[in-house]
Amino acid sequence: MRMSARFPRYGRTARLATGPILHADSSGSAAASAALPPAHRVLVLIVTFLAAVLFAVGAAAPASAAGKGGNGGGGKPASSVTYSALGDSYAAGQGAGSYLNTTCYVSSKGYPALIDASRTITLNAEPACSGDSSLDVVSRQVALVPATTTRVTLTVGGNDLGFSTVMQDCFVLVSPTACDADLATANAMISGGTITSRITAAVGAIRTRAPGAKVIVTGYPRLFAPTVTRAYAQQVNTSTTALNAAIRTGATAAGAVYVDVEAVFADHGIGSASPWINDWSWFNISAGFHPNASGYVAYQGRIALVW
Repeated sequence: MRMSARFPRYGRTARLATGPILHADSSGSAAASAALPPAHRVLVLIVTFLAAVLFAVGAAAPASAAGKGGNGGGGKPASSVTYSALGDSYAAGQGAGSYLNTTCYVSSKGYPALIDASRTITLNAEPACSGDSSLDVVSRQVALVPATTTRVTLTVGGNDLGFSTVMQDCFVLVSPTACDADLATANAMISGGTITSRITAAVGAIRTRAPGAKVIVTGYPRLFAPTVTRAYAQQVNTSTTALNAAIRTGATAAGAVYVDVEAVFADHGIGSASPWINDWSWFNISAGFHPNASGYVAYQGRIALVW
């Protein structure tokens, strides 16, 4: 489009100067060119060349404009694996910056974008959104997955337990009474089977929508390094491990592949020498308790092992 917008600057000149050449046969073209003074013949050749180049670029524009949403878009082969990314803020890439929007905090550094960077993989839907639960995945996100998609990733479950409320009450505006109650509610949902059944339902909805897709469900990292003595840090780590076990059970029961990320993040939690998770900061509220760019590279690496 940019090149097409500039084309009229040259269009009229090209049509006037090259008229005799474009509308004559080969002998007529030679005669018309020979009749012009040398300087004019050079000008005609230059203008004709510019017009041809600009026309070729303009003709190619619609193909590149197809983008990644189309099959083989962005220069990818038509045979590329089609991929959809569902889930919550961890699926969207929140915490990594470089946001494509701040409604769902979809990041160009999130693991779906990193997976899409492969020439053989085309991200065709990314409804993952900050704040969404497994219920939101079923009610809203699954419908946005093309039925022919061949891979689907899902990271969800934290918001079912009230992730943001737990973080607020336990680590930001600390309230021991509220934090204890939040953790008790979350642990009851895990031990009572609520999370497992919701994950099973979410995977089932995905498989119904895209029956040929391989569904890959990820867990969450333990947020804090084992050495962190901050109140509630290790309790939250323990609850995270229990949450991951429930997610694994629900995912595998529905025929999905589970990806554990606890081990790869083990030495990179908040408070470690090399954290892959952002601590809370009033100067960057949206990033708190979410992976940074290095954390999402770790996610992508673990997913690649089961792709």
